[in-house]
Amino acid sequence: MPKPKRSRALGRAAGYQSGWSEGHHYGVCQAITAKHAEPEGVLFDLHVAYIEEVMFGVNDGIIESLSGLVTKFSRCLPYDNPVAKIAQLRPDLVLVLNGIHLIGPAVVDAIRALGIPVAVWFVDDPYFTDKSAMIARHFDYVFTHELSCVPFYRQLGCAQVHHLPLAASRKIFHPRQVPLHFRKEISFIGTGFWNRIRTIDQIAPYLARKDTFIAGGLWRRLQSYRRLAPKIVAWTQLAETVNYYVGSKIVINIHRSHDDAQHNRNSRRLLGLSVNPRTFEIAACGTLQITDVRSDLTNFYIPGQEIETFSTPGELAAKIEHYLRHEDQRRAIAARALHRTIAEHTYRRRLHTLLVTTMGAGSLLANKRKPAFAPPAVEPGPRSGGPSWGNGSETVSDGQGADDQSLGREET
Repeated sequence: MPKPKRSRALGRAAGYQSGWSEGHHYGVCQAITAKHAEPEGVLFDLHVAYIEEVMFGVNDGIIESLSGLVTKFSRCLPYDNPVAKIAQLRPDLVLVLNGIHLIGPAVVDAIRALGIPVAVWFVDDPYFTDKSAMIARHFDYVFTHELSCVPFYRQLGCAQVHHLPLAASRKIFHPRQVPLHFRKEISFIGTGFWNRIRTIDQIAPYLARKDTFIAGGLWRRLQSYRRLAPKIVAWTQLAETVNYYVGSKIVINIHRSHDDAQHNRNSRRLLGLSVNPRTFEIAACGTLQITDVRSDLTNFYIPGQEIETFSTPGELAAKIEHYLRHEDQRRAIAARALHRTIAEHTYRRRLHTLLVTTMGAGSLLANKRKPAFAPPAVEPGPRSGGPSWGNGSETVSDGQGADDQSLGREET
C-alpha cells in the first residue's frame, strides 16, 4: 500500500477509535448525571437577600441554588445602596459573598441595625485576610472555605465561625459535547502567580511537545514564554473555560501560594489548607484533574481513585504522560470524580448547611407543615409521652439521603 494511503487509513482508524472513546465516556458521564439528578423544590420558608460579588462560577452557583431553596430570594449589588434596598425588602437573612472589596463595616452595621442578621461567606481566604480581618467581626455569622481561617476569625472575636467548603455549579460545570477546537491533551486556566510560573517553567519542554492550552494573565513572566506563547491566551470567558475543561484529556490545578507577598494581602501568612473552587469545577466536568496537594483534599476526593496529585514538577509531567497513555485509567478516575462531585459537592448542599446553621432547622418547610391527618385521640389528663410531629432539632432530608451526606477580581 502506498504510504499516503496507508497514512490516511491509519488516521481514519485512529480518528474512529478516538471518537468512539469520547462518545463512550460522554455516555458514561450522562448516565452518572442522570442517576444523581439535582434535587428541586423550595425547602426553607425564608426570604434571603444576597449581596453578590463578581466571582463568576461561585457567584452563579450561589444564585441558582439559593434562589431554589427559599420561598423568596432577592439580589443586591454592593454598589447600588444595599442598605436602602434591604431596609425596603426586610428579608429574614442577608448573605454577603466575600464583602472585602466593595462593601465596608458601616454597611454591615447599618443592615444589622435594622434587626436583620448578616452572614458572610469568605471565598478568597487566606489570600486577603488583611482585608477580611477588618470586617469579619461586624457579621453575625462568618463562613470561610479555608480551614486555617476558622481559628483566626475566632481569635478576632467572631462568635459564629464555620467552615463551609466551596463547590461546583451543576448548571455551569457539567459534561457536554464541545467543538473540536476545545479538545486538548492538557490545559491549565488561571492567573500566572509565581508558584505556577515556576512549575510550568520546569516542565515547559514537555508541554511544548504536547497539545497544551494555557489561559490567564501574567504568563508573560515565564522564562519559557517564547516557547509556549503559541499555546497561551490572555483570557477566556466562563463558557469557554468550561468547554476547555470538558474537552481536555487532563486539566492541571495548581493552587496559588499563601506567601505570595506581591499578589496577596496575607501579612500573617496564614496557610492555605483548603482546596479552591477549580477542584470541584474540573471534577464536575468529567475530566481527569491532576492537582497539587492541599491538606483537606482527602475530605472530598480519594487520590488515585477520584483525582490525581503531584508534589514536584517532574512528578506532574510523569503523571500527565502516564494518563495520556492509559486512557481507560484516566476516564475511570474522571467518572468517579464526577459521581462524587454531583452527589456531595454542590452549592445546593452547601447552602442548605448555611441556612440551617444561621436560621435553624425550624425554618425548613417540612418542620412547619401540619400533619395531613389528625393524631389519634387520647384520654384527657397529663401526658408523659406520645407521638412526635417534628421539632427544630431533628434532621430533615431534602431528598439527599444519609448515604449522600458527607474568576473574579482576584482568583482563588
